Amino acid sequence: MDIIRLYSRRSLFWIIFFTSMLCIAIDSACHFALNISSQKIVLFLSQANTVSSETGEFIRQASTIIDMLKLYFVPVSTGFFFLFGLLLWLFLRYSFVKLMEKSYLISAKAKKKSETTAKETNSDKQEKIQNDRRLFLHLLSVFQKEGRLLDFFSEDLEDYEDDQIGAAVRSVHESCKKVMSKYLTSGAVLDEDEDDEIMIQPGFDPTAIKLIGNVTGEPPFKGVVHHRGWKVTRLELPTLSASRNPDIIAPAEVEIL
Repeated sequence: MDIIRLYSRRSLFWIIFFTSMLCIAIDSACHFALNISSQKIVLFLSQANTVSSETGEFIRQASTIIDMLKLYFVPVSTGFFFLFGLLLWLFLRYSFVKLMEKSYLISAKAKKKSETTAKETNSDKQEKIQNDRRLFLHLLSVFQKEGRLLDFFSEDLEDYEDDQIGAAVRSVHESCKKVMSKYLTSGAVLDEDEDDEIMIQPGFDPTAIKLIGNVTGEPPFKGVVHHRGWKVTRLELPTLSASRNPDIIAPAEVEIL
């Protein structure tokens, strides 16, 4: 990933920069301290008239150690800081890569979950639309099966007399009424009879009561019942077969000879 390479380069640069500054500062301080110590030893030897053999041997060993430190301290400390900076860079890069991978996996899972939820939502919507459509067509198919309602609507009534139409309507009405009674029971929205006066109180349900006429201001309103309305008091939805073609309202009938 580009961001990992970019982070690796920048972090390596800054680690090298700061470790180099720290190494230079420590090496300079140590080198200065070793020079001061060496000068003190030389000054002590030049001012001392007599020095015991043990003291002289100690001073010579100390001087040798100081010379070795001055010779090897800088390269050794430089190598140490370089190794420390490299290990620090590797550790930071490894941690950053793991963090990015975890963040990527989390975002990928969240995206996948969101897409799955969206697909399920669309699928549920389509299924609901199909079920509503099938229920509506099923109602028409039941009216056709029991009362020949579609056959009645498809007829041209201009070719029939009024008494013939009346007899046909009576038969269709009785059959369709049986279908309605089988699946649902209806009742009036209002208890009052038509042409009775009524007071519409505040908080009424506008989906249940439709106001007509001179409607101004806020309730309560005084009016006259023109229609009591209808509401469902019992509803039994049929179980639909998934194998049946939902577009078929009534199957064609063929008599085999």
